[in-house]
Amino acid sequence: MDFKKLIQKAMTKGLSAVEICNTISEETIISLFKGEVDKAEIKNNSVYSVRGIYHGKMAYVTFENEEEDSDYVIQKLIENAQALTTDEEFEIFAGSKEYPEWEKADGGFTKASMADKIKLIKDVEYIASNMDKRIVFLPYCRYNEEKVSRRIINSYGLDIAKDYHYGVLILQVIAKEEQDTQSAFEIDVSLNYATLDPQKVAKKAVEKALSKLNASPVESKTYPIIIENETMCDLLQGFSSMFSGEAAIKKLTSLIGKEGEKIMDDSISIIDDPFLKDAINRQPFDDEGVVCYKKKVVENGVFKTMLHNLKTAKYFKTTSTGNGFKAGTAGAISVAGVNLYVAPGNVSKEAMIANTEEGLLITDMAGLHAGLNPISGDFSAQSSGYLIKDGKIVRPINLVVVSGNFLNMMSQVEALGSDLYVSYNGIGAPSIQFKGLPVSGK
Repeated sequence: MDFKKLIQKAMTKGLSAVEICNTISEETIISLFKGEVDKAEIKNNSVYSVRGIYHGKMAYVTFENEEEDSDYVIQKLIENAQALTTDEEFEIFAGSKEYPEWEKADGGFTKASMADKIKLIKDVEYIASNMDKRIVFLPYCRYNEEKVSRRIINSYGLDIAKDYHYGVLILQVIAKEEQDTQSAFEIDVSLNYATLDPQKVAKKAVEKALSKLNASPVESKTYPIIIENETMCDLLQGFSSMFSGEAAIKKLTSLIGKEGEKIMDDSISIIDDPFLKDAINRQPFDDEGVVCYKKKVVENGVFKTMLHNLKTAKYFKTTSTGNGFKAGTAGAISVAGVNLYVAPGNVSKEAMIANTEEGLLITDMAGLHAGLNPISGDFSAQSSGYLIKDGKIVRPINLVVVSGNFLNMMSQVEALGSDLYVSYNGIGAPSIQFKGLPVSGK
C-alpha cells in the first residue's frame, strides 16, 4: 500500500489530518498435551488502522487487505466522522522534536528451528513430570513467540517505526497428596531465546504447587501482611487506572486534582519507565507518535502526575506523557502505563519473614477484577499463601479473604522489598510488608 498516496488523496477530499498505523505481527504457538504436540502453528497478520479528522471529528477505519481501495477507505472515514455528535477536540500528532536511538537486539529466536522449540517445551514437561511423584498432571505446557513491528505515518510528515520480539514458556502443574489437589502456573518471558530455562520453569511451578498442599484457613483478625512481588503486581495492575487521565475525565479515580498531595508512604515511589532494562514492554514512542520518557507518577509518597495521551492532555490543558496506546492492533487510543512499577527498597523477602512475629505471606489473590473498586481503592480478594510465626513459615493457608483500601494500605508500609518483578504486561513491584490488613478466615 502506498501510504503517502492515500494521505494525499484524503487531504484533497476535505480531511484536515490523516494518520496510518500499520502493525505487522507473527506469532508462533506450540503446545503439548500428555507428551504429544497438539498445536504447532505460525500466524501472520497485518492490520492497517487509518484515522482522520474531518470537519473537526476524528474517525477510524481498520482493514487487513493491503490492496484495499483507497477511495473506499476515505469515504468510510468521512461517513464515520459525519456520524459523530461529540464536541471533543481531536488531534493527530505532528511529531516530537527528536526520538531516542533504539537498539534492535537480536534475541536469537529466528535462529532456533521449530524442532528446537518443540524440544524446549518437551524438556519442560519431562522435568516437571519427573520432579516429584505428587505431580500427577500437566494440563498446560506451551511456548509462545511474538514478533511485532509498527509503523506510523501521517499528513504532517511523521514517519516512524518500532518493533519487538520475545518468547514465553508457560507451564501448569497439578499436585495431589491424599485428598488434597493444588494447581500452579509458571510463566517465563524473555527477550532472548537462550535464556528461556526449562529447568527453572519446571522447578518453580512444581515448588509452587507442592507448597500449597494441605493448606487451611487461619483465624479471622488483622494480621501484618507481606504481599509477594508477583501478587503485588496483580494488585497494582488492578488499580493502575487510578493514574489515568482517561479515568479522570470520566470521574473514575479519586486522584483528580491531587497532584502535589501526599497519598502514600514516604518510601513509595511509582515510576513509569518505557526504557526499563530487560523489560519486555519497552517503547521509544507511543501509538500516537509522542516520544516516551521516564516519569515519576508518585515520588516519596507524593502524587506527581496523571498519565496522558493527546486527548486527555488537551482536556486537562497539559501535554501528553507519551502514554497513548492501542488496546490491540487497531482502534482508538487509550491511556496505558509502560513498565509502571513500584520502585524497590533494600529489604529481602526473607528478612521480612524473619522479622515477623505472626503474620501472613500472601502469594495469590483470586478474582481481583471483580473484587476491587479502582475509584474508591477498596478491595476484597480470596487469597492464599503462608502463615508466619516467630520469623518462620509454618504452613500454607487458603480460603481466606484479605480486604483493605489500596491508598490506605500503601500509606502503611512496614518494609519495601528489594525483589522487583516486572510482569510481561509491563506492571512491576517488589514484595511489600504492610502493618496490618483485615483477614476473614475461619
